[in-house]
Amino acid sequence: MTNTKELIDTRLSVLAGLDVSAINHAADMLTVQFGPLRETVTRKGTMKRVGLWALHVQCHWQIEQPGVVVATQDDLYGPDEKASLATERLEESLVRSRVTTVESVAGSESGALCISMSAGLHLVITPDGVPDNEDWRFFAPGVDANHFVIEGGVVDPPSLT
Repeated sequence: MTNTKELIDTRLSVLAGLDVSAINHAADMLTVQFGPLRETVTRKGTMKRVGLWALHVQCHWQIEQPGVVVATQDDLYGPDEKASLATERLEESLVRSRVTTVESVAGSESGALCISMSAGLHLVITPDGVPDNEDWRFFAPGVDANHFVIEGGVVDPPSLT
């Protein structure tokens, strides 16, 4: 039997002590880069700056501080201009205007994840629990290795090979 909480905690423990280095979006998917940025070549042959680790979130998420919700997945829904403004605002407040460092990560059996960061910030991810729908994935960009994927609130089996 898979211990989802333990797998999440173990796989994402590498984030502790790393800075949030970039925040962006692809349609309504939140993308977060952690660790120093480096250049890599995409499948299309273009250069892209990526962190040591990346988190792609396609389910419910919110960034919060004590008593305040800073952003949610709703900020990325709608026209691309709206999503671009939202990620620009997050990039400015979490990356460019201050250093935001990961303090800890905590998973749950439901595939949920909370990344606690400096300044009392938390990225809280709550899977939709819809079978065959990817909730979130964690991986090292540009590295030929399996991605750790939560799909339908559970660990996608190929993540374990």
